[in-house]
Amino acid sequence: AVLPDHEETEGDLRKQSLLSKIWSERDMFPTVSQWIVGGDGWAYDIGFGGLDHVEAFASNDVNVLIVDTEMYSNTGGQQSKATPSGAAVKFAMGGKQQSKKNIGEIFMTYEHVYVASVSLGFPAQTLQAFIEADRYCGPSVII
Repeated sequence: AVLPDHEETEGDLRKQSLLSKIWSERDMFPTVSQWIVGGDGWAYDIGFGGLDHVEAFASNDVNVLIVDTEMYSNTGGQQSKATPSGAAVKFAMGGKQQSKKNIGEIFMTYEHVYVASVSLGFPAQTLQAFIEADRYCGPSVII
């Protein structure tokens, strides 16, 4: 089927002019900070594949905060891949036999990912990591 010729109307030209003006002044719009927040059960286990996919691409300018409680807190303290070796938690009262999965080291294998490990016991360092992650152009992970 042949589409009929479309003549640009005055309204079409005004819309294009307005869009061109908006595009030329796009630096006036604030940068939106993108954050994904999840627990260690999600990040180390069931959500790891998706998280890895997000972090694998340098063009993904997104920040991730992993709240690491070192167990599945929503199940009342079940051991997880984030549980340190020897830790006694519900369903592992004798102590976990395996080492803790080091998700920070895993993401450092991607040379374009900003990785920080923080402790709320050091608030200045924690705040600095959040600022650096937010300013970083590319994916970041704070654990």
